[in-house]
Amino acid sequence: MHSGRRPSRGELFPSVMLALLCVVWGLNFSVAKGALEVMNPMHFQVFRFGFALPPLAAILLIDWRRRRSSNPPAEDAPLKGPPARGMFARLWVRGAVIGLLLWMGFSLQIIGLKYTTASRSGFFTGLVVVAAPLLAFVLRTSRTPRFSWFGVVPAVAGVYLLAGPNSGGMNIGDWLTILCAIVFGGQMVALEALAGPVGDTWRLTFIQVAVVFLGTVIWCLVEGATICSSPAVWLAVGYTAVFGTVATVWLQTRFQPEVPAGHAALVYTLEPVFAAGFAWLLLGDRWTTLGLFGAALILAAMVVSSYAITRST
Repeated sequence: MHSGRRPSRGELFPSVMLALLCVVWGLNFSVAKGALEVMNPMHFQVFRFGFALPPLAAILLIDWRRRRSSNPPAEDAPLKGPPARGMFARLWVRGAVIGLLLWMGFSLQIIGLKYTTASRSGFFTGLVVVAAPLLAFVLRTSRTPRFSWFGVVPAVAGVYLLAGPNSGGMNIGDWLTILCAIVFGGQMVALEALAGPVGDTWRLTFIQVAVVFLGTVIWCLVEGATICSSPAVWLAVGYTAVFGTVATVWLQTRFQPEVPAGHAALVYTLEPVFAAGFAWLLLGDRWTTLGLFGAALILAAMVVSSYAITRST
């Protein structure tokens, strides 16, 4: 065990990329919140992920052609059909598992965002940093230091104060977003356990987005609600599809396995900060004194939980 290990030079660039990921995630809350004023949450999600699939498919095609041109198969090389099919099947199974958790998390988040503010959604989603190490402990996928459990106390206190006990308390959107943070914690654990051995980032990204898209399409068909939109909605869909989906899922899939779980979790504490900043600038979200104190406690819980794992890696 190392005490307070800093990221190595090889981990610095991936850490910067995860910080950039937090900026895009933070802006997502404000962009999506504006679109949800006129569009059904799941309709917004199906368009977001549906628009993300074509550029991902194009990238996959370009990557496949590049690999084929740089490593042409030898004419006398024996065919390796069954092993190749086996690797492909394992890739899809791993991607489907991670993608299913991603679909559940995004669905809970987008529905919750309909009923809560972008700032609160950002901080409640940020609880994923507390949830991930605890889930890793329960599922026995990695060692969780005892000190990380101390993050639960300020997290619970922060949720209580951020909810505004004197002004109505928690609403359904808040609870759904907290549940989404737990699911995203499971997705982080699955990503760490399953993505590393795969090594095919673009295909794994495509599979995850495809699973989220198909799951949301099925939801919308069952729900059968009328589609309503506006020009502003399509701008929001475009941003969240290209940057908030393709870029972020790829960045997380590509760089998170290169960074120890504790360092990645510590970087992810930036997400609610960016979310609150963008919500204040773009949507005019205002904070009460108790709300600010609650947000600070949640942020402290995230740092405590992350630092505990960082010390153990």
